[in-house]
Amino acid sequence: MTLIIRSKTVTTTTGQWHFVLHGGCSETCADADRQRETVENLRSVAESVSNALSQGATAKEVVVLAVAALEDCPTFNAGHGAALNEEGVHQLEAGIVDGATKAYGAVGLLETTKNPIRLANELLENGPHTIIVGRAADDLAKELGLETVPNSYFTTPFRITLSERSKGKKIVSGGSGTVGAVVLDSHGQLAAGGSTGGGTGKKDGRLGDTALLGAGLYADDRISVVCSGAGDEILKHSVAAAVAQYHSNGYNLRDAARQALAPVSQAGASCSVVALDANGESVVESNARHFPVSWGSSSTSPESLIHPTTIPVLQTHIFYQDNQLIIGHSRYPSTRGHTLAAFKTDVESLFDLSLDEFVRAMKAIRTVTSAVRKFYQVGRCALITEGKNVLSIWPLHGLGRDWKPITSDVKEYQKSFPGYISSYDGPMMASEQLDEICSKIRSVSGLSDPLNYRFDGPDDDNNLFARIIRGELSQWRVWEDDEHVAFLTPFPNTDGFTVLAPRAHLSSDVLSLEEQSYTKLMAAAHTVAGILMTAFGAERCGMIFEGFEINYAHIKLIPIHAPVDPPFDTVAPFHETYQGYVSSLQGPICPDCPGLVRTSQTLRQKIVAPESASPPRSWSDPSRHLLTVLQDPWYEVLFTVQDTLFHTSTDFFRKSHGYQYCLVPSTTDAVSSPMGLGSDSLPVSVSLLGQSTYLADSMQFALEYFLRIRDTVPGVYYISTSFRGEDHDARHVNQFHHVECELRGSFAQGIKIAEGYILNLVATLLRDHAALIQASTADGSGRLDHLTSLHDYAKSHGGRFPQIALDDALSLPTMQNTKAEIIWRPVSDSDSSKGRTLTPLGERRLLEHFGGGPVWVTEMDHLSVPFYQAYTDSARRKARCADLLLGSGEVLGLGERHVSADEVRHALNLHQVADKGKYKWYTDVRESKPLQTVGWGMGIERFLAWVFRHDDIRDLLIVPRLKGMSFAP
Repeated sequence: MTLIIRSKTVTTTTGQWHFVLHGGCSETCADADRQRETVENLRSVAESVSNALSQGATAKEVVVLAVAALEDCPTFNAGHGAALNEEGVHQLEAGIVDGATKAYGAVGLLETTKNPIRLANELLENGPHTIIVGRAADDLAKELGLETVPNSYFTTPFRITLSERSKGKKIVSGGSGTVGAVVLDSHGQLAAGGSTGGGTGKKDGRLGDTALLGAGLYADDRISVVCSGAGDEILKHSVAAAVAQYHSNGYNLRDAARQALAPVSQAGASCSVVALDANGESVVESNARHFPVSWGSSSTSPESLIHPTTIPVLQTHIFYQDNQLIIGHSRYPSTRGHTLAAFKTDVESLFDLSLDEFVRAMKAIRTVTSAVRKFYQVGRCALITEGKNVLSIWPLHGLGRDWKPITSDVKEYQKSFPGYISSYDGPMMASEQLDEICSKIRSVSGLSDPLNYRFDGPDDDNNLFARIIRGELSQWRVWEDDEHVAFLTPFPNTDGFTVLAPRAHLSSDVLSLEEQSYTKLMAAAHTVAGILMTAFGAERCGMIFEGFEINYAHIKLIPIHAPVDPPFDTVAPFHETYQGYVSSLQGPICPDCPGLVRTSQTLRQKIVAPESASPPRSWSDPSRHLLTVLQDPWYEVLFTVQDTLFHTSTDFFRKSHGYQYCLVPSTTDAVSSPMGLGSDSLPVSVSLLGQSTYLADSMQFALEYFLRIRDTVPGVYYISTSFRGEDHDARHVNQFHHVECELRGSFAQGIKIAEGYILNLVATLLRDHAALIQASTADGSGRLDHLTSLHDYAKSHGGRFPQIALDDALSLPTMQNTKAEIIWRPVSDSDSSKGRTLTPLGERRLLEHFGGGPVWVTEMDHLSVPFYQAYTDSARRKARCADLLLGSGEVLGLGERHVSADEVRHALNLHQVADKGKYKWYTDVRESKPLQTVGWGMGIERFLAWVFRHDDIRDLLIVPRLKGMSFAP
């Protein structure tokens, strides 16, 4: 689960400050004492940082203070406590960047400078260079009067032990390591810095990512980032700069960090990221087992913890995903085939999901578990979860053909959550205590005597649970319905440990129950878990399916009693065979990661894919379309993806950019595409309440108007319907859906926002619906390369798409008109000098020239576009606008607007707009509030046609409105 750190105040205008420190990611699990020492040291430094910031220290000063203090602590792999290289020598590196000035300094291969971060800061402030390494850097430290020490000063017994273990092996990391800090000071300035000793056993002279700008650290006036992990991979993918780039392109902080981490995870390497933005929002993303962090702000006290991974399943280990779940192999297996199911969205508590969401997820897990069981050739699988966003699936190896009880002799009892749950029995609890707990739970469940002792089976069934349900044995029943019973076990390993069983004697292999019984049991589990959480004031409830103590279907529900202090992690032993218990602890890191990748790929082929869907073209027969929508999987897929598109769009505009939503009407007296030169649609005139008006082809004009209401609003947007009057065809429909926005700023800023929006949308669809889209490509190819290549292209080109001016496009050899092919047409049939515009064929040819797109067509002839686009030249011949081509043609249109009323009047005359009086209000607005704005609109159906590799947008409407055809509802 992502750690998103927000204080009550996120503005810096009144001197608010924020910081996050880290102690380096690690794939090993130190003992509890070392983990405690790590957290305490971070907390101590965090308190010093808080004191400095509260006294007005700058971000840069505090970064130096924090990192130097961490360098002095022997717990961390920086300064005193740094790793040894293959020669048994400490070679240190550090870097710092001041976001306010972009000033940067870094040092590397230091062997005698006590605090590398202080020397890096000297370079930042005084030069003579940005980076200095080796002996020259140590000599400079002496010249500057910085403290120097013998190389042996950095050595600790812990590092010597790690060095001995690493001999003859590849570079390893051990314990917490690299340190770093991101800071936002009370002056609104950001800074970032880091320091490290590098990997244990590294080559002599090796430099990592920590000190290098763009790789291990980054800061500007909007964001600061530090990284820790596999330095070579972090360098290769410029992770810190990538976080900043994604954030600049409109991704929220969490998604920006996740996107930047993705290629490192794809390579199977460890990486953790801390990012802090100018609004005071911080995020921690990590694919490593442990990542010690500490944070604080002017409105919150410092906190410290060892953060677990936020990416439970690496991309290369995934073998199933849907819109809710990612399922794949654990890289920390407790047994062979150990599998994790993780929710795609942050789920604080599994049982806080709605009943429908919970049951849907558990049914998907049941389906996947069947494939896992067959793949590993085991009789059954167990399931265990601490009630968070991750569930573990254990293939149970070593079972015989016939069921027999398999139990563990280990007994344990925990008053509070020890950091894991298990199926161990506890010592027998006193009846009086069970009575008290039972009464406590019943006060929430409402259960009272007389109880229902109906058992749906024969009276001579002597199974323990059958006898409990019939009331033949003493029991502490806490809940029941017509088909299930829940009761306390007298051997709990924590208070409130509850067993839920059906009234019918079903197989103890819960994950193999037939669907109806399984679904009802899951619904009952959701109910009982909620009762337990309420009764004990618990935020979560654990759950276990196992079934080798009693041969009767049952679920173990375990309330999570919050401890006073967060528990420290421990590593479970790896077992080849089932030992009579399961635990939520994960095992040691997999020794054969490439093999795990190959196994995941093989299993992926065996998982049942989502039902394939293809467009049924039911729009062509309105009489059957209504019911086809309810029955055909194509429309279920479309409905799902439309919902994601809407919410992703609103998150992008509102959360990432602070734009405000506009409630716009669907009618207008002044269409944005009037019937003059450059009109790109036929207005739809209607009579409404006795008044002649139009159904809007776009409410862009309304957005321009709304944007002027509040001077502090950076942009406005809406998602709504639009209308056009032409006959419908594969690229045009009479009612379609628009995402439109208008923002303050220039043409270039509009391009940047539009590109960020498209990239964010594509990334979300790939993350949430890759399998659905793959199964529903209209061409049957199942290919996603058009989506992934767009993402990869933009990443490699700084988030920017190629651009070509119209005149340059039409000068290409493949873009010339012939008798057989019309690539462009004149705006006026009688006079081509008035301007040219691309035909649909021309758009496709241009896309082919650019390898399938995307490409912006810019600087179009002004008379080929609507009048409201700004001029680029004094001759007023060209328009400052652009069309984004994707798939088979234009998907998004963008343009800068006229600033002055005179420019609007000139354009109305130039375009020969007949009823200029209808646009007087448009000039009046500019007389009142001249403003440079740029806006764009994306046709949702055209975008989705590209997503699904389809060539007819009429299939992208659930409720069509097509000229000459009538559809219900």
